[in-house]
Amino acid sequence: IGPGNGEFSTLFYAWKRQFFLDVLPEMKKRLRGKFNPMQERRYVKHFTTDGYHCADVPVNSVNLIFSWDTFVFFTEEQIDQYLSSMNRVLIPGGYVFIQYADCHYDRDLEESKRGYWAYNNKSIMEKLITKNGYSVIEMDQFKPGQNYAIFKKPGNVNPIVYKISELTLD
Repeated sequence: IGPGNGEFSTLFYAWKRQFFLDVLPEMKKRLRGKFNPMQERRYVKHFTTDGYHCADVPVNSVNLIFSWDTFVFFTEEQIDQYLSSMNRVLIPGGYVFIQYADCHYDRDLEESKRGYWAYNNKSIMEKLITKNGYSVIEMDQFKPGQNYAIFKKPGNVNPIVYKISELTLD
């Protein structure tokens, strides 16, 4: 969701079928350069949304939704709308990995105060995730301004299983 210029699009080659969803129709042309023409025609589908939903994406067709540098701009209501719509397109057991603004941290709060990012925080995000029927797998931060949530739709149809691995120092 919100792939922009496709900075992360080439990281998902393991998924043969890829859907890209953006509000800007011109992003389709920019993304095309990331894929070879045969792959583009057969396995990559672009959708333009006019709001905060995945209406054109087929039902139960997605096992992972990824979005970075997009949900930081959405209000609580807009995130709620997207999370509801994503539930429709995810297969049972499908995962979501998104970046969000956590204004408990200074950098995120500054972005919100200047009107660039919408106000959000971990508590609000967790509430929205569970309200929409997902279970939280992990919520953390890579570094200031890079807060993420990984959550899952109930079910076990997804062949991909996410496990948190931690290194032990022995």
